[in-house]
Amino acid sequence: MKKNFETIIYCEFLDHSSTSNLWQSDEEFKEDCKIEPCKVIGFLEGEDSLAYYISTMKSLNEKGSGHVILKCTCTYVKKMPQKTLFKSIGHLKDKILIDTPLII
Repeated sequence: MKKNFETIIYCEFLDHSSTSNLWQSDEEFKEDCKIEPCKVIGFLEGEDSLAYYISTMKSLNEKGSGHVILKCTCTYVKKMPQKTLFKSIGHLKDKILIDTPLII
């Protein structure tokens, strides 16, 4: 069986936030709307000239917690090829929980 190696991506980017969907005064608007430095780490599912497409959870057949990060908002990006596949994060050995993964 062919092993499927993933590319892990760490990305720092600028996002926006606003906590109101109501009419606001100029002062309230300036206080409420902010540029937020954010970070994400996950599986690089794809990329094009505009964006990185990242998932942070996977099962055998599905992906979860997807993110589209526009490249023009990125302040730092590091791509890391996955070197090994892990059997699990925690596994049982002789009825004792071991928190170090087994490499398969």
